[in-house]
Amino acid sequence: MAAWDLGVGETAVLSWALKQAEFEAILDDRAARKCALVQGIHFRGTLGVILAARRRNLVPKAKPICDDLVAAGLLIDPKLVADALRLVGE
Repeated sequence: MAAWDLGVGETAVLSWALKQAEFEAILDDRAARKCALVQGIHFRGTLGVILAARRRNLVPKAKPICDDLVAAGLLIDPKLVADALRLVGE
């Protein structure tokens, strides 16, 4: 993982996930996702977690959660959010 020059958090998550193949890593960083692909690590991003929670009816709506994350500073393409929300009927 050191060769990828990722942050401490991403490196820790990927190192752990590499040893725990039955789990998914939660990654939003583009370089970390690329590393995960190369290493064969299953992953999803924060948006994917929100959509999964919505599909399982663990949250009543995904849009307010997405809006809160964007307001808090998560950098995510608005078109990606819109497309994702359409997938869950919002």
